[in-house]
Amino acid sequence: MSQHDEKRRKLLGRLNRPLAYSAPLLALVAGGAILQATASDSSTQLEMTPVSKTSLLLASNHAEAEAQGEAEGEAEAEAEAEAEGDAWAEGEAEGEGEAEGEGEAEGEGEAEGDAEGGPNAGVARPDDYSPDYSETGGNPREMLARGKALYSDTTLSTNGLSCATCHGSEGSDTGYNATFQQPFPHRVAMADDQFGMSEVHADEMVQVCMVAPMAAEPLEWGGEELTSLAAYMVEVQKRFAGEPHDL
Repeated sequence: MSQHDEKRRKLLGRLNRPLAYSAPLLALVAGGAILQATASDSSTQLEMTPVSKTSLLLASNHAEAEAQGEAEGEAEAEAEAEAEGDAWAEGEAEGEGEAEGEGEAEGEGEAEGDAEGGPNAGVARPDDYSPDYSETGGNPREMLARGKALYSDTTLSTNGLSCATCHGSEGSDTGYNATFQQPFPHRVAMADDQFGMSEVHADEMVQVCMVAPMAAEPLEWGGEELTSLAAYMVEVQKRFAGEPHDL
C-alpha cells in the first residue's frame, strides 16, 4: 500500500466516526459545505456537499442552545450558592439577635432585681423582720455580755478586722462621727454614702460594718449574733453621747 493510500485510509476512518452538533462541527460547516466520504468496493471519493442555510441555522441554534444551557446552569448554581449564603447570614443574624435579646433580658432582669432589693439589700431590715432587742435600752445583761465579746471578735470578718479595730474597746469609743451622739435610728455617713440609707437602726449599722469594712456577709436577721451586737451598740451610743448606760 502506498503512502498516499495510507493517509487516505486514516482520513476515512476519522470521517466515519459520529459527529455531534457542537463547536467542531460548526468549524466544518463554516464555509457553507460539509465533507462527505463515500466508499465503494473499488474506490473511495471525497466530496464537498453544499449545506443549506436551514442546516447551518439548525447547527448554529443547537450550539447556541448548548452554550445558553451551560450559562443558565452556571447562573442557577451561583443563585443557589448565593441563596444558601444569604440563608446562612440570616441564620447568623437571627442567632446574634437572639443572643443579644437574651443578654438584654438578663441585664434587665438583674436591674429589676437590684431595683426590687435596692442598693442596701442585705443590710437594711427585711419587711418581715422584727428585732429581739430594745433600741431604747434595758436589754438583758447576758445579751450585752455576748455583744461585748462579739464586738472584738475578728472571726466575724474575712480580713481580720473586728468592730473594736476601728472603734476601740473598754470605753475608748473612737472612730464615730458626731451624728453617733443621736439615739438610733440616726444618720451614719458610711451607710448613707455606700448604701443610700439616710438613717439606720442599731442592727442595720452592724450589718453595714459587716459588709463594708469587715468584708463579710451580713449576719442572720433575728440571729443571736446580730441581736447581741445591736443591743451592745445601743449602750455604746449612750456612752458616746455621755448619757447613762448599762455597760
